[in-house]
Amino acid sequence: MLQLLQLAQATGRLELERSGERAELYVERGRPVFARTSGGSVRAGQILVHRGVVTSETLERTLAEQRARPGQRLGALLVASGAASPEQIQSAVNEALRRIVYGLLLWREGTFRFVTGDQVGGEDVKLDLDLDRLILEGLRQADEARAR
Repeated sequence: MLQLLQLAQATGRLELERSGERAELYVERGRPVFARTSGGSVRAGQILVHRGVVTSETLERTLAEQRARPGQRLGALLVASGAASPEQIQSAVNEALRRIVYGLLLWREGTFRFVTGDQVGGEDVKLDLDLDRLILEGLRQADEARAR
């Protein structure tokens, strides 16, 4: 499916669903630019903690602030407080997106639909990932997961 979107140079939102889990993958000109899932994927904040950019306490405090200020992005709050740089946020979001796509490659059943023309909202971090590399790495990880 992802390769078809790439070949068609499609722009829009791919919606996927299985057993109560939903995922959305936005593409522009066939390239993934944003993803989100209702599943248990690793979030950018957890990646920042794992990398030692922020402490667990800073993350929890900023998440509480985010809940009190709906519409505010976690990354923007961390940058505004000086806890992280825009580059660190971008890198963590990039990693979270890759992990979501890798997880989607493991799905064996479900439904999907593509909404042509839908684009990521201005407040979302947009990425530009190489789909071929993303698929190859995802398939490698899927093979490793199946071998365990």
